[in-house]
Amino acid sequence: MPNKINVIHEGNQVEADDLSFDVVKEAWNEYRTEDGTIVRIKIVVSNIAKIPDITDNAGNPIYVVKSSNVVGISKT
Repeated sequence: MPNKINVIHEGNQVEADDLSFDVVKEAWNEYRTEDGTIVRIKIVVSNIAKIPDITDNAGNPIYVVKSSNVVGISKT
């Protein structure tokens, strides 16, 4: 059974299930600027929580994801 944590959803604090997870893939997006610089960006997830008993308008469950952006710069 997942641990319970408090999260903010639509401006309200609600209780959510803190879910454990395994990283399947963390891919980089790469962009070349006009000066030849390569900018690499990826998102790294640190926490995933599911809000029980609340769905969006299409009936999908609501997940709250905490993440950070990792950026790498290289000159070609």
